[in-house]
Amino acid sequence: MHRSTEEIHERTQKGVAHERAAQKIQWRDWFKEISLAGESVPFRVPRSACVSKGDMVTHDQRGALVRCGNGLARILPNYAACEDLRAGNLTLEIVIKEITDAEEFGAYQGLSEFHYREQTLHGRTARLVARNFHPNYPKVVGYIELTTPFYMNKPRAAILDAPFAADGIEWERWDMETTRRYINLIVRVGRCVVYPEFRGLGLGQVLLKHAAAFAVERWQVASMKPYFLEISADMLKYVPFAARAGMTFIGETQGNLGRVAKDMNYLLKNRLRVKAGTIVKEDACGIVDQQVARMDRAAALMERQGWSLDELNTKLKRLSSVAVLRDFDLFREIVSLPKPTYLQGLTPEAENYLQKRAAAVAPKNGHVPAPICLQPIATQVVVEDVRLEFQSRVRRTQQTHAIQQAFAISPGEFRHTVVRNLSLTIDPGNVVLITGSSGAGKTTLLQLFSGVKSGMPKEGHLDLPANYHAGAFAPIQSQKALIEILGGGDVNAALHLMGMVGLSDAFVYLKRFAELSNGQQYRAMLAQLITSGNNVWLADEFCANLDPLTANVVADRLQRLARRLRAVLIVASSQPETFAHALKPDQVVQLTTAWEHRVMPGVEFLRAIPNAHPRFAAPSLSVALEYLPAIRSGRKCTTVRKGRLVLEKGLLLLTSREGFEPVNVIEVRETRVENLVNGDAVNDGFENVVDLRRALLKHYPTLRETSVLTIVTFERLCLAKSALAAARRTNGLGVD
Repeated sequence: MHRSTEEIHERTQKGVAHERAAQKIQWRDWFKEISLAGESVPFRVPRSACVSKGDMVTHDQRGALVRCGNGLARILPNYAACEDLRAGNLTLEIVIKEITDAEEFGAYQGLSEFHYREQTLHGRTARLVARNFHPNYPKVVGYIELTTPFYMNKPRAAILDAPFAADGIEWERWDMETTRRYINLIVRVGRCVVYPEFRGLGLGQVLLKHAAAFAVERWQVASMKPYFLEISADMLKYVPFAARAGMTFIGETQGNLGRVAKDMNYLLKNRLRVKAGTIVKEDACGIVDQQVARMDRAAALMERQGWSLDELNTKLKRLSSVAVLRDFDLFREIVSLPKPTYLQGLTPEAENYLQKRAAAVAPKNGHVPAPICLQPIATQVVVEDVRLEFQSRVRRTQQTHAIQQAFAISPGEFRHTVVRNLSLTIDPGNVVLITGSSGAGKTTLLQLFSGVKSGMPKEGHLDLPANYHAGAFAPIQSQKALIEILGGGDVNAALHLMGMVGLSDAFVYLKRFAELSNGQQYRAMLAQLITSGNNVWLADEFCANLDPLTANVVADRLQRLARRLRAVLIVASSQPETFAHALKPDQVVQLTTAWEHRVMPGVEFLRAIPNAHPRFAAPSLSVALEYLPAIRSGRKCTTVRKGRLVLEKGLLLLTSREGFEPVNVIEVRETRVENLVNGDAVNDGFENVVDLRRALLKHYPTLRETSVLTIVTFERLCLAKSALAAARRTNGLGVD
């Protein structure tokens, strides 16, 4: 039996329990059970809840908290928040939340194993996942992990090495004694992972935003709440999402390349004593777990390679001075290279202090890449009264001669007019959409802008700037990894470029073009166009093989980059309604027949497209504001609705004017008004069935005795069915 947090809260309100120590913590798959002193039945919290044995747990109207030296850290209710990601006219509602069921835990593990294999973080960790509700994509499309900070971090030490005071915590210098005392004022972002197809939607910044919100309210280590959020990662050299999220660059970590040989030699010589904990103390060597893990990896590497300690030492020393690719691969889990570090204050006092210190220290970011520049077209593209023809030559054979005789046309040369009297002007940075049915002449018109001879007008005038250089989206014909192809051999330039187009994923860097998804191929082709120096980008059958979400993401990224670099973008599509709102064309050329076409402003074209605004959202039901206290306290564990309601088991948002309460649907059943019983009323938070009927008539005045009702039974997140039943019995509610 598991006791619910609602029961604990109710007992607290009655004066039975006030503040009790966490006496026992039992870890399960996706949750942990907390046993409080003096209480025989444990209650459940997510694994991310920051509570340890010995912590003092108290309660308020919302749930459970841990008392800290500088405040209270909430452990219940679970963290959950909604965010909208937009791509064109598509909206994806994402719920950022703690893991509260086995399905979410499995989805998180799958994404984590894909990116990090067997690697794990050390110290306390807390995870927030991004739950997606678009049926074509995984349930978890991203996650962020908070963890304890590394003991030593040179740029952090430089920033904090000045007087600070807030809430009774103060120091004059960030020396070794201050570090030992206040290291837990920092919480570190250990990992931030976004599903590859969701790159470019800003999900990384959203995850950082909620990591900070979670840390402010819920993180604590050794009864100390954090004042600063920190992230150090190689990826920040090329994907500056931390800066975009408002974090402040404070410098670059030292890494261990210069001392790794000395460290490993000492640790391996004293391995038994290290394992026994008699040496390698935290105040001397930093986070013990990290050093011990590196020592174990080095020992395993020596065994695999058949090396002696002296041979390992020699190779590590050589690695410190000579870049040997094979050795870097062998030692990748032992060596740490310098990493950019960003910091954020989690309180107004901390953020104000950080900004003043950053201005005083003035750290230089050596990884800000040179901007990618294109030379825009020098003058307008002018198309005036142009007539275009499609023409084709075929061999003269008996079969083609038969067609000539039957239809009086020449088989030697076949031609027809595609468009006549076309006029438009295109400025640098303009986005132009060419649309029309299949065979309307879109490809032929694109050839006009490509500069190929077959695309030259038969009549009219085409004026191209002197520096006009057109390039088309075309597959990359290479069997090399993308990182070798793009950027002209400069790895930093290639990584920055791939980050610009939304290919910022370690495994994507190492893939060949043919191994990419269709959406990733578009982004790779865009990167190739940018590096080519072409200032006019052409795309035929644009996004024809992409699903609506990917098409919108690609179109949005493409038009933003074209406008930013002032490149002309001209795309052709027979079904532009899928992505047009994301492309935001400046002009649209609408082809119908050779004697009829329209050139119109993009805003006019977008107004004519059915604007359905599809939204993929979490399942939700609105509830009256008056019912929220009963839901939060556990007195109300059902909602009764008129009619037949189709609802899946699992996550449900109960929404009101104040926000929402996430719950887990465990049962959906139909009944009739005449069949309601007292048990239904009690589960819905009422004294008896008469009160329940009265409330239903208030909401549904036309309700009849034979009216069909749907009863949705739910539980607060992180509770099992047994816990729900226990809560009802304890509160005298009974069970149907």
